[in-house]
Amino acid sequence: MNRIVNGQALLILCCGFYLIWWYRGFRPGMNVNRVGGINALLLLITAVLGIAGLICCLFSTVEKSFPEKVNPVYIAVGGTVLYILSLLVTQYLFNRVVTTELILIIGWTALEMEMINRLNAGGFLTDSRFIFMCIVIATAFIISMVLYVAYYSMEEMKAFYAAMVPLITEAVTMGILIGLTT
Repeated sequence: MNRIVNGQALLILCCGFYLIWWYRGFRPGMNVNRVGGINALLLLITAVLGIAGLICCLFSTVEKSFPEKVNPVYIAVGGTVLYILSLLVTQYLFNRVVTTELILIIGWTALEMEMINRLNAGGFLTDSRFIFMCIVIATAFIISMVLYVAYYSMEEMKAFYAAMVPLITEAVTMGILIGLTT
């Protein structure tokens, strides 16, 4: 369980550094090198924290006290199907250019579903808290997808700030999970 909590904490830090990098590199009217100088360091820290958090979470083991709510294979397959459907819907129905953020949103959602699944099976997350976290994760997912689709149709400054919201909602979601399990 500690590895999951540590992984979640690393992913929260990743979101924080990503926000700083985004703020410095994508602010409208600013022309900066997004992958040079301090921005390169911020991007490197973001990537290292993200990969470390992902490894901690994915390679965590929790001794099962209860059966898993959802078979982990279903979560992985569901995430893959959700990505393909989201890619097709956003690209062809909403004419949205597909960017890396889509796979990050879907991947994060699947990861969080697996983490709460493991924590529930290990007895670290009660059934009611599991359902609560499903709702919190779904809410963060919906907010992220709405803003992902709307991004290119928004005024430049609004889009700049709107792009930060998913990082904040996902970090808050992981913070809630940590709070419910410690």
